[in-house]
Amino acid sequence: MNPALKIGSLVLALCLCAVSAQAGARPVRVVSMNLCTDILALELAAPGTVKSVFRVAADPHDSPVADLARAIPLNDASAEEILSYKPDLVLAHRYSSPFTLDILRRAHVPVLQIADAATFDDIRANVRRIAAALGREKEGEAWLAAFNGTLAKAYRPGGTHPPRAVIYQDLGGAAAAHTILGALLEHTGFENVVKAEASGEFVNLTIEQLIDLRPQFVAIGVYRENEPSLAHALLDHPALHTYIARYARTADLPARLWTCGTPFVAEVAERLAAARDAFDAPAPPRTN
Repeated sequence: MNPALKIGSLVLALCLCAVSAQAGARPVRVVSMNLCTDILALELAAPGTVKSVFRVAADPHDSPVADLARAIPLNDASAEEILSYKPDLVLAHRYSSPFTLDILRRAHVPVLQIADAATFDDIRANVRRIAAALGREKEGEAWLAAFNGTLAKAYRPGGTHPPRAVIYQDLGGAAAAHTILGALLEHTGFENVVKAEASGEFVNLTIEQLIDLRPQFVAIGVYRENEPSLAHALLDHPALHTYIARYARTADLPARLWTCGTPFVAEVAERLAAARDAFDAPAPPRTN
């Protein structure tokens, strides 16, 4: 059958049997089609109500909720697959396929989209939106209370001369100021060497450019540890390792904690705060 006709037939069939969620009713068949909504749904939804999540959610390199996702069917974010679960709520991202979302809406399936979180307030807003849609406001506020508490403990004033820092990842991407990683650097008392006027979420820096900025702290955004790739090769460059060994401190930031702006970034704040404290600690005594 022609793929377009197949999809159209499926939509028509589901339109006839789909039941829109009643106002105020808690959804009982939730499907998430994006890692960022997977994380929020698996943390907030009532047990048994999440029927499927995006396949990346079960990968521990990508997902902080991989253990929760393993017991749930995975999807590839296709309309046919999502509709097969007869969802009464689909959670999607701003950048989810417009084609897929259009099919879902034509099938009268409620869809809730969230945007990227570039600030702590964005994270709070996304948690509250998802929690409200799931009828789990109490759970959302409890999660945010823990998030706010961890952030408060991780706060460090920058001072007159804060340590110059960069968060550097595969392919030479450096976190700009207007990102959640940039916000975390500022919150924990660092000066981001990628200046606020930089455009885009990440700025590409060659090794030479990074060294020329003279950061005192180089946090490495680790994606797939111990899995070599061309994307990761830049982080193994001997010039970068030599610079760090001689002139900078470093720390690893697992990508599963920050790829999506969720309360899990509080764990990144804890790591950065510990690194910031090391700059204020007295130097160890020299040994002969």
